[in-house]
Amino acid sequence: MAHAEAYGPNLPTFADLKNHLRKEPLYFQVLEGYLRNTAKLIEDLRAKLDNETNEVPTADLRIRPSTPPSREQIETFHQSVEIQCDLEREAENEDQIALHLLEQQQQALEQEEEPVLALVDAHESCEEVEEMAEERQVSHDEEGYDAVPRTSAEIPERSEAEGICEIALRSRTIRIPQREAKPVVPEAFHAPAVQGLPARYQQLLCIEKLYVNDLNESSTNLFSECGICPKEFGTLKGWRIHASKVHKKNGFCQKCGHFVDMPHVRSDDEITAMMELHALEWCPRATKAVMNDRAIKRRRLELVGRNEEAEHYYIPSK
Repeated sequence: MAHAEAYGPNLPTFADLKNHLRKEPLYFQVLEGYLRNTAKLIEDLRAKLDNETNEVPTADLRIRPSTPPSREQIETFHQSVEIQCDLEREAENEDQIALHLLEQQQQALEQEEEPVLALVDAHESCEEVEEMAEERQVSHDEEGYDAVPRTSAEIPERSEAEGICEIALRSRTIRIPQREAKPVVPEAFHAPAVQGLPARYQQLLCIEKLYVNDLNESSTNLFSECGICPKEFGTLKGWRIHASKVHKKNGFCQKCGHFVDMPHVRSDDEITAMMELHALEWCPRATKAVMNDRAIKRRRLELVGRNEEAEHYYIPSK
């Protein structure tokens, strides 16, 4: 115990490992091969470090002039540049020819459509036509039409009358006839009949003077005005839209054209709820979808024996 405390525990050494592996010849042979290879690698490294003649190769970084191109390469390059320039010139010439032909066709069509309005003396017309021809020739020379020499021969000769027509019709104005707007006569407002409604619902509907037609002071046309607010309209449809947006808070239904009497209602929320019930339950001019919904609800209540509640849903008789 004292020996272990002084020198540490008795651990196996490398010699003990070799003695142990002697019983296993295969593992012992692998260990010996590994040790030989390791020793050989260490010796090679030491020999390389000791050999001072072994130097690291350096790259040649000197700048050297590139070889000049040959004559054949230069000639092929010049030929390709010339071919490209020729193609560009041909494309420009084709564009100029097409543009010139389009201008000629447009001028010919304009001269055929426009009638002759004025005639000028023969001498004056000849001088003007010659001056115009000279000006056109100068302008063509300045704009570079020399690249297309054959286009001038293809232009047809124009007569003196055509030249005169071209001069005389420069300031002509075209007047397009317009139809006169017919005044729209406002339609008369007729409140829809509500004879099919039950008596309790008819008592809640009232008709007031909402739509008035009068003669205008400046003309004989009719103008329409709202009976509640001082606003005029040109058609009955415009007044209906105005009444549905502005006077709905007063209890007006734009579908049946009546006011709903609400004596016990005061707040805006109560007015909105009352108008929704009127539209969903007993408005005589409701849409077809609303009528179908009423029929379904009324039939469901009648099946369960709640006939009093079913009578709240009004369905007009066909």
